[in-house]
Amino acid sequence: MASHSIREIALTDASWIYESCQDEQIQYWTTIPRPYLLDHAESFVKGEFPEYKIWTIEDENLQPVGVISIHSVNEAKVADIGYWVSPWGRGKGATKEALRLVENYAKNDPNIKALSACISDLNAVSRKIVESVGFKWVEVADHTCPAGTCQTSSSIFLKVI
Repeated sequence: MASHSIREIALTDASWIYESCQDEQIQYWTTIPRPYLLDHAESFVKGEFPEYKIWTIEDENLQPVGVISIHSVNEAKVADIGYWVSPWGRGKGATKEALRLVENYAKNDPNIKALSACISDLNAVSRKIVESVGFKWVEVADHTCPAGTCQTSSSIFLKVI
């Protein structure tokens, strides 16, 4: 039985998202604004940063531990995904389970035929997680990803559904 679930993001998620985004690892590996303000979290949950679909990842007690989203879907029906997990939710399989749940969602979305993740070549943890749920390395990305204040080479991982 899964210990994590996903639900659509809600306006009430702003405060814990703000708290989570103060974490140095989330700031290191993601494209969130720096400094990350409560206004950013409030704008995010209101949909002012356009995403195709956004979910809150919850633990077995229905406490929020992260966010996973489909950023966009291209003409080839490939959905670009992103995710992060709060410090209090790490190491418990939240990302793996959330990726599987998003895959289940995508199987029922006629606009999506595959999921892709662009990951910094230095982010070994994230690369290992996507590979563990069936994503395959397909190519070097044509753009960079953050690693702290630097931009690094990145790779595209793909899972056809």
